[in-house]
Amino acid sequence: MPDHAAAPDKPISAVFIIEITPITAPMLAGWLEKGHRIAAIVVPGPRPGKQSSFGTWRRRWRRRLVLRQHLVRAEVPVIEFGRPHDWAALCQRLAGFNADVLITFGFPTLIPETVLKLFAKGGLNLHPALLPNYKGPHPIARLVLDGQDETHGGVSLHKMTSGFDEGDILAQIAFSPGDWQSTATLSRALASGMKMLVAEAAPDHSAGVLEGMPQPEGTFTWAQVGRTPVVVGSQWSSAHVAKIWRVVGRAVALYVPIDGKLARLAHPIRRLGPATGEPPARRWGMIEFDCADGRVAHLAYSGFARQLTRWQRAFGRIRLGQRFFEIRRFGERTEGSR
Repeated sequence: MPDHAAAPDKPISAVFIIEITPITAPMLAGWLEKGHRIAAIVVPGPRPGKQSSFGTWRRRWRRRLVLRQHLVRAEVPVIEFGRPHDWAALCQRLAGFNADVLITFGFPTLIPETVLKLFAKGGLNLHPALLPNYKGPHPIARLVLDGQDETHGGVSLHKMTSGFDEGDILAQIAFSPGDWQSTATLSRALASGMKMLVAEAAPDHSAGVLEGMPQPEGTFTWAQVGRTPVVVGSQWSSAHVAKIWRVVGRAVALYVPIDGKLARLAHPIRRLGPATGEPPARRWGMIEFDCADGRVAHLAYSGFARQLTRWQRAFGRIRLGQRFFEIRRFGERTEGSR
């Protein structure tokens, strides 16, 4: 078996298309720690007319701060690439770096083949689910809503093609139930898992050690959350509703109907007892409603609930360290077959 921890014979140069956050920065650091180079990082650019706005300045400042924390003294070109996407112009800029591989995460649109062809080793994408299940733009939210997070939850590294999330799977990391306890635990798992895949599996693919496995044909859940409100169903358990809030509550708004209008839920407070059959009710900043297994109380969504969520996320980032996983690798070539 190859020594995945060995230093590379030749450093590999990569372009990353990602947003720079505390979740994605560890994989940049992991790539550099293995002796490879980052040719450039392409990040989402400001919308037209917002180039000099306060929000744009704040995002740039945050990116610089995160890079300084994780990459220390490494100087990496950062390219802003916003709508309307001028792929021809981006191709011209990226061609000058002569990088070996493209690595992406979370880019909302398909990347044209003209871009992928710039890289001798093609493009690789990190998808936060165990492919071929839950392809699509919102895998984490859909996994939690469907109650499939402990079955299909994890992160996959796959080759990029002309279709969404359709390329050969190179490696995967499965998350444990404990990784789905909160936004903080999931963020830690995602950051750690992507770092391991980028640092260990991506270089092996570039070196010809890891060829991958074609995704099986069949009907699989398309992971997308529409714009229609998500209303708590009477068949949902109180634990399921609480997990949706804890893990994806900022991205997925949960509602219950009160007096003909939808009221948004926030933090779970307590279980009140058995289900009563009574309609949801708002009392003292809380919303009481029936679930399949009892009547519960949640905070009503408000400015206070938003601030409480920010405090919890900040505290979670401070106290949670790196996770370590077993990597499942596909199409690995042995020494004698190379």
